[in-house]
Amino acid sequence: MTGFLFYKNIFYVLTEYTNWYIVFNMKIKIEKSEVTKKYIIEKAAPIFNKYGYAGTSMSQLTKAIGMTKGAIYGNFKNKEEIALAAFDLNISIIFEKLKPVVAAEENANDKLIAYARFTLDNFPDLINNGGCPVLSAAVDSDFAHPVLRERVVEAINVWLGYITGTINDGLEKKQIKINIEPKKYASILGSLIQGGLMLSQVTGEIVYLNRNVEYIIHLVNTELRK
Repeated sequence: MTGFLFYKNIFYVLTEYTNWYIVFNMKIKIEKSEVTKKYIIEKAAPIFNKYGYAGTSMSQLTKAIGMTKGAIYGNFKNKEEIALAAFDLNISIIFEKLKPVVAAEENANDKLIAYARFTLDNFPDLINNGGCPVLSAAVDSDFAHPVLRERVVEAINVWLGYITGTINDGLEKKQIKINIEPKKYASILGSLIQGGLMLSQVTGEIVYLNRNVEYIIHLVNTELRK
């Protein structure tokens, strides 16, 4: 078996016994595999977010992905592995959108308000994509899927960690009152956001989230801002 490679203006003739041929072909196979996996995850992510782990069927996945069950499982061990990857993607999409919104604010208090406003401003998009990934996966994984539940807990801890870090940064810059407990207020703000989001997501009425965001703004300006 012979292969060909044009590299740095030199044309190589490669046989199956040369290291160049082996490495080059292995690289192509790995790249193709990664592209296929990425494609599967991107197609599966909104479906898992809308219908949950238990509610998502393989027929839904094969239809959306455009691949047979066997082809999908040729890239993933099982449905759970796809669900975990889909959850990670859904979370990363939100975080990537959130980061520049928060980074645009200089004062720590305004960053905290930006966290809250982001959820409110993006509520329509969240609903169209099946709602908040954390809420969707948390309900679906509570007892039946411990591995997915661990991933949800990890995402919550990362999110609360961002808020805690923002408060700590505000304390160092003397933007936030000195008697504030970062973790306590991160928990309060996070609960208000997720609680309002849950009520609005279930009822379809944005007023619940709006009220909680308004209260967060009041809380930040009266209790945290120095």
